[in-house]
Parts: sequence; structure tokens; C-alpha cells
Amino acid sequence: MLLPPLPPSTDPFGRRRTLLQRAAWLCALLVLVVTGLSAFLRHSSAGLDCTPWPACHARAARAEAARAPPSAAEHTARAVHRAVASSLLLLLAAMAAFAWRRSLRLAAEGRVVLVALGLVLFLAVLGPFTANTRAPAVTLGNLLGGLLLFAACVRLAVPPGAMGEQQRQRLHLWSVVAGLVLLLQIGLGALVSAGYAGLSCPQLSSCRPGADGWAALKLWLPPGEGAGMPEYAAGMGVHLLHRLATLATLTALGMLALSAWQAKRRREAALLMALAALQVELGVTLVLAQLPLAAALAHNLLAALLLGTVAALAARSAPLSPRL
Repeated sequence: MLLPPLPPSTDPFGRRRTLLQRAAWLCALLVLVVTGLSAFLRHSSAGLDCTPWPACHARAARAEAARAPPSAAEHTARAVHRAVASSLLLLLAAMAAFAWRRSLRLAAEGRVVLVALGLVLFLAVLGPFTANTRAPAVTLGNLLGGLLLFAACVRLAVPPGAMGEQQRQRLHLWSVVAGLVLLLQIGLGALVSAGYAGLSCPQLSSCRPGADGWAALKLWLPPGEGAGMPEYAAGMGVHLLHRLATLATLTALGMLALSAWQAKRRREAALLMALAALQVELGVTLVLAQLPLAAALAHNLLAALLLGTVAALAARSAPLSPRL
């Protein structure tokens, strides 16, 4: 579908900003594809949906275990992942050159593009380690790097909105708070996944970490004996933290949604709460249904969309003055 022509503008920077915003939406779409494929490869490697369950999942957690030959779907996903990631790198390099062009320079937007470009390079360096190590730090860096990249693209794509100064300050404050809390919750979720702790707490009442129940929080320590099996003791601590952090996350997102509603950003507020409710439901489904692959992939996608919505509200609450 063809995009509508650019509107005329008396602002000499207006046309360039509009072009950059459109490129940023394409950037966000490409990042969603890359992070989705990365999640598929990561969860497939961890043995989600394998048989016999959960013994095959536990076998995948062992450092000495030989990896199963990749399926045709994994081969295709890996090839598409590389192609889209390369396209994303080229797009961001072009956006950086466009934003930092000597005449009509867009310095504020250019700084965001440089951050995004730095994240892509970080992920490119991290990529080769992803397939060869079970250290949770690698999974954590890969997931947070990808989602921060998505948030940066959305932040660049969304222009500031008109609202009262008090509403703007309140919305911006809660955007920052909710973003930080959400990143912490996503990080805990990454450690649950990387530590093969998804089955550690089938029931919250029985989730009582012992002295060794916090081992999954050690970023450079591979999963231990029993990882991937129900009631895996070393994963109980991080699993419990991830569940409890849901309360703080919902509180922060609720305050952000309230601030957005008061600032007349009601569609964003409704979207934020709908995504949060669906994410909680998916989290419960993952535990009760014992980690179905489709639910895990949807959980990853919704985390990205939640962070993107928070980034969009942060952009809406930015000052209306020209960002030079």
C-alpha cells in the first residue's frame, strides 16, 4: 500500500522528521520480526514442545547434552533472521546518515538512531555466543537488547502530542517508571527461561526457595542438575521473583494508563491495560499448560508490544519545541 504524500510544512525540519519517523516505523517492524525469530530459535533449542515431555526439556538444559539437529523450520528461521537483521543494520545506518546530515541536522533524533545502531552492533557481537553457551547472561543481553532496540525505534517514530504541562510531566514521569519496572520484569522472565525454571513453581503455595533456590540468578552459571523438570529447586527463587514482580509491574502500568487517560491519550491507555491483562493471562497459561511453544512466543511478543506502548507514551509526553 502506498503511503500518502508528505504534507507541506513551514518547518524546514518537518519534512525530514516525517521521513525519519516513517523509516523508524519500518525499523520497529523489522525488529519485531527479528526478536520473534530469535525467540522461536531460543525456545526451540530449549526443547519447548518436544517429546517426551518434560524429560527432553531437561535434557536440553544439560551443558554436556548434544543438541538435536535443527528442524527445517529452524533452518528457515535462522536464514530469515540473518537477512532481516542485515537489512535492519543497513536501514539504521542510512537513518543515521540522514539525521546527521550537515544541513538541516536532526541532532535529538540522530542520538536515538545512534543508540539503536549501537544496540544492533551489540546484538551482532552477542549473536555467535547465543548458540554456544547456556549462560543466562547471554540470553538476558539478547532479549533486553532486542526489546530496547524496538522501544528506541518506536520512540523515534512517535511525535510529541499536545497536552497541558502538568499532564505532560506526570505522563513522562510514569512512562519512565513503568519502563524501568517493565524492563526489570522482562529481565526476570529472561532468567526464568535461560535457567530452565519455567516448571519450578507449578503452584505458588509450594514455591519456597531454599538455600540453593537462587542459583538461577547467577548470570554466568549454566542451569544445574534437575533444570527443566517440575519443582527444580535452583530455579524457584527467580520464578517466585518473576511472579511477585508482576504486582509491581501492573501497578506501574496502571498508573501510566491513568496518566495517559487524564492526558486524553485514551486509546494508548486502553491498549496498555489490554496488553497487560493478556500478558498476565499468558503467564498463567505457560505455567498451567507446561510451557507450550506458541504461548511462550506470544508472551515474548506481548512484552515487546508493552514496552513499545510505554515508549510511545514517553514520546507523546516529550516537549513540543523543535528537537534540534
